[in-house]
Amino acid sequence: MRLLDILFYLLRCNSKVTIKELSEIFNVSTKTIRRDLDKLSILGIPITIYRGVNGGVEIDKNYIISKYILKYSDYESLIFALYIGEKISKDISESFLIEKFKFVDNDRCSKILSNLRQRFIIDLYEEEFDTKNKICKEIDKSLDNKSFIQLEVNGNKFEVYPISYVLRKEGLCLYCYREKYMIILINKISNAIMCSKSYDGPIISYIENKNKIKFI
Repeated sequence: MRLLDILFYLLRCNSKVTIKELSEIFNVSTKTIRRDLDKLSILGIPITIYRGVNGGVEIDKNYIISKYILKYSDYESLIFALYIGEKISKDISESFLIEKFKFVDNDRCSKILSNLRQRFIIDLYEEEFDTKNKICKEIDKSLDNKSFIQLEVNGNKFEVYPISYVLRKEGLCLYCYREKYMIILINKISNAIMCSKSYDGPIISYIENKNKIKFI
């Protein structure tokens, strides 16, 4: 959902904004912002990046989001995804993305949302997960830098190599490696500190490995 937030932010800006400023606003690294901008460009958003001392990022001032770009079925799929996201993710619910899409086409969005609220109830977790909290920010830094991270879980401290977040029925988890692969519930981690030690060895993805992973 960060892609949409960046898009709406750039549309509101009346001048260029630097990649560093975007990274600070959205609490991610400059590398992540560059990847997000590349993804928006691939989607056809006319983003221009100026380099040099007076460089920055901006969207073509003549660009607008047309309500006719998306078909009704596209809106249904998009609002459905956001509706689910808002019920399980604090990040998404606090972004008010559905409300922002109402500015594009209020009638269609409101009708779809009204039907969803009547027909589709989400009751998965007692608390929404929050990927902008202190723990996740430190994990993100380690993921960006391909570094080990020291975690404190139930009073025990140990270093792991973070691989990815995994959303399971138990909640948001960290898939990581320390002599063997493991899954750790994010809400069980009381502290996290990025380490200077890096790792560039082979990694088995969660999907390939999920039946052999130790759950903590």
